[in-house]
Amino acid sequence: MWSSILPTAPEGISVDDFFVNFVPEQFNKMKDILNVVDLSFLGENDFKMQFNVEGKEYGVKFKNGKDLEVINGQVDKPAFSLYVSEKDWRDAVTGKFNKLADDFTGDPSYFIDAKRYSALQSTNGMVNMNLKKKDGRTLPLKVVFNGAETPAVTVNLDMVDGLAMLNRETDGMKLFMEGKLKFTGDMTLLMKLQNLM
Repeated sequence: MWSSILPTAPEGISVDDFFVNFVPEQFNKMKDILNVVDLSFLGENDFKMQFNVEGKEYGVKFKNGKDLEVINGQVDKPAFSLYVSEKDWRDAVTGKFNKLADDFTGDPSYFIDAKRYSALQSTNGMVNMNLKKKDGRTLPLKVVFNGAETPAVTVNLDMVDGLAMLNRETDGMKLFMEGKLKFTGDMTLLMKLQNLM
């Protein structure tokens, strides 16, 4: 399902070419999908995201609920900042994660609503995620919400269980009780993450 929504980037694409050219091109192709999603809750606010791919920084602004701007460098006051290694980033954008992504069968517009936007705007802290892939290796991600590195929580989880949460087949509390979700750090921040899911 997701391979038809999120096209894969060419194998040898540079980080710069991906953000400066590929992302805006794909966004322009997706505008018809966005037109059917009610984004009025954004009002006049820009939704800002920061990406750090092994030290290469790019800001992405979603403006007026319909336009996209990519900034080479840091963006002011991003809702979240994602830190990832270049290898894991490349695996994701070139489709090596497509089989895992296609295990998500939900509606992508489910993630874009007023409730989640409000929860995201009020979440502060840093989440270190260690997602175990099917081959046994770990995909480490760091996400900083609204520029605040505290409180902090580290989450260890199988990627397939994370996808089950996205599909609403389970939730974080059930995974925790079954011993499938392990964490250290701030439990309040972990509970806020459940609202974002």
